[in-house]
Amino acid sequence: MKIGIIGGGAVGLLFSTYLSLQHKVILLTRTQAQASVINEKGILLSNSNRNIKYDVTAYSKFEKLEKQDLIIIAVKQYDLASLMKQLMILPADTPLLFIQNGIGHIKFLETLPQETIYVGTVEHGVKKTEENQIHHTGLGITNIALFRGVREKFTCFPIGIADVFPFRFHENYKEMLFEKLIANSVINPLTAIFKVKNGKLIENLHYYKVLKQLHTEVASVFPEINPKHSLEKMIQICQSTKENHSSMLSDIMHGRKTEVDAILGAVLEHAKEMGQALPVTTMIFEAIKGMEKESI
Repeated sequence: MKIGIIGGGAVGLLFSTYLSLQHKVILLTRTQAQASVINEKGILLSNSNRNIKYDVTAYSKFEKLEKQDLIIIAVKQYDLASLMKQLMILPADTPLLFIQNGIGHIKFLETLPQETIYVGTVEHGVKKTEENQIHHTGLGITNIALFRGVREKFTCFPIGIADVFPFRFHENYKEMLFEKLIANSVINPLTAIFKVKNGKLIENLHYYKVLKQLHTEVASVFPEINPKHSLEKMIQICQSTKENHSSMLSDIMHGRKTEVDAILGAVLEHAKEMGQALPVTTMIFEAIKGMEKESI
């Protein structure tokens, strides 16, 4: 398959490496400088066992993204609006996969002309160390569900790599996104506030008590999701990515804008629509907004 990937961040680079083993991948980066170093030196992926170089073709100009069998959009949710013009002119029969955190991008997807649109959630731990280097800190899975289109299209989806980069397909995209949103709403902000890796949230008894309290409140506004299963899933993510810095902690550490509006902001908006107050979540949200303001 010919696969285009938009976004040269940690997740975009991760998808580019593993998918390039079985498919022809083109990566679209924000800057020509990043595209140049990737074309010259490849993408270097390190994990606990080894360092591997992957040869991937990269461009910074959207028009270089020729006809593809699938295009994966791997930018932060707040960057989607800047891609609207380019996405609107892509062929309507080109399938798109969006792998953003939160649920705020759903309204954005409704405006697009493409016939087949997938949404996904990523449970891998990955850290970008250089423009062309990533460290795969925790093996996970990529969950995928159909947002729009015919279900038979799943048979045409690219093949993952069972042991290190598997895909899992879901029937209900809302439940899939809600489950990941609950996990992100707890793991991301708490690791950012406590300044710890993901694993510490379940290893430190005091942090774990806060985790459970925040999880209980957030999960209460998503009755579609079994809270016991959701908590177990969250613990599993913390274990599998225990050495990973969450994206929100990394953003705070490097003075970047966080995705707190797309994550906790979406939860609070959803709670407001349900007429439900979330005092703990509100406090955590305001704490992150304050930290974000001080770090940028």
